[in-house]
Amino acid sequence: MDVIVVGGGTSGLAAAHHLKQQGADYLVLEAKEMAGGRIIGAERDGFILDLGAQFFFKFYDTTFSLCRELGLGGDIVPFPFKTALWNRGRLYPMIASLDPRELWKHRQDVMRFRGLSNRASLQMAKIMPLVLKRRKDLHFIDFQRILDLDEESLADLALRLAGRDILDEFMQPLASCLTLGEPEDIGAGYGLTLLWYSLNGLFTLRRGIGTLATALYEENRDRVRLNMPVERIVIDKGKVRGVRAGGELIEADRVICALTATRALEVMPDLPEELAGTLRRAPYSACCHVMFGLNKRVMPEGWYAVSTSRKYGLSMAGFTDNSIKSPYYAPPKAGIMHCFTYGRYARELNEKSDSEVKRQLIGEIRTMLPAMPDEPRFTEIYRWDEAVCMAPPGLLREMAGLRRDRYRAVEGLFLAGEYFYMPSVDGSLRSGLEAARECLR
Repeated sequence: MDVIVVGGGTSGLAAAHHLKQQGADYLVLEAKEMAGGRIIGAERDGFILDLGAQFFFKFYDTTFSLCRELGLGGDIVPFPFKTALWNRGRLYPMIASLDPRELWKHRQDVMRFRGLSNRASLQMAKIMPLVLKRRKDLHFIDFQRILDLDEESLADLALRLAGRDILDEFMQPLASCLTLGEPEDIGAGYGLTLLWYSLNGLFTLRRGIGTLATALYEENRDRVRLNMPVERIVIDKGKVRGVRAGGELIEADRVICALTATRALEVMPDLPEELAGTLRRAPYSACCHVMFGLNKRVMPEGWYAVSTSRKYGLSMAGFTDNSIKSPYYAPPKAGIMHCFTYGRYARELNEKSDSEVKRQLIGEIRTMLPAMPDEPRFTEIYRWDEAVCMAPPGLLREMAGLRRDRYRAVEGLFLAGEYFYMPSVDGSLRSGLEAARECLR
């Protein structure tokens, strides 16, 4: 076997895509019964469910290029990003866009917006100039120019430049919705890039993000073994010897490890410290992701998302109605509500029964949207123990050094995963493609 890819998630399937294009002899080993990782999807009763990633950002060049290669270019569609903040007992609609056409279209909402306190609004005026000044530096893949912003957390930056109000009312809901962690957990450069990307539009695939995972899997179906957890990547005297899985040793001179950083450490306990130390710096958030199929939308017309502040003690960072993404996501007039729990709440809910989770989240939604039914058409719960790599302060610099100086510490070993860049679908796909190119080189 020329190459073994350990992990059939987003980065692993991207690596397999390149290996197939180059005519390599390869094998993908995936522990779960379904390949795709964070871009997996499902269907139920005429509804499309994005189980992991919920959207693409405008600047996802690698993702869109790969979609076009797989014949999905025509399925890339934008969708409205009208959101609302829950504050002081009511919802305040907000247009999350810098597009003058969108702002003019929703000018009444823009003029009436009072979702932030007066102090928070004044403090926001201290944050946005930095974002606009550094906007050309804020990039998930090419982040070298903002390593100076990687020395402190997003929370520390907000407190240093502005104040507590903007942190609690805006920066924390933003960070928690997009990373399922807290602003104290992520680097300032990552947090500001998330803000900048969010203001430039959201995209999806017409029939769900899971169609990308399906296309990648179908392209490599004959080379993917599902339900095949890897017990160990065998390293001897600084060189890869193969992979132990299913009680057998599969010999290979080259292995692409496309697992989460924590899982990679588990299957490579004898990894040199210069690699292991860097991987240990990549923590993950958790999420109890709950989806409710609704016979009728309960969100106001045109709304996509609601975000909440931690000061209200809710287990959700926010929720969305995905029926607005494209006409294929839900039957006419129906809704598909996605709830995203975060932080310690997610870890607690991941241990509770489905009925307890359902009851708690419906209760929280009804405080904001009383029309939410007690008994939805259906409830789907997908538990993520490792949802998103949170990129804490210092990780970007570590990863830049890893790729530059220490990537080849073990001969024949190549790493891929979202932790290589600012965590994102685009970074995950890019890392898989790069690992495959380097491997074949």
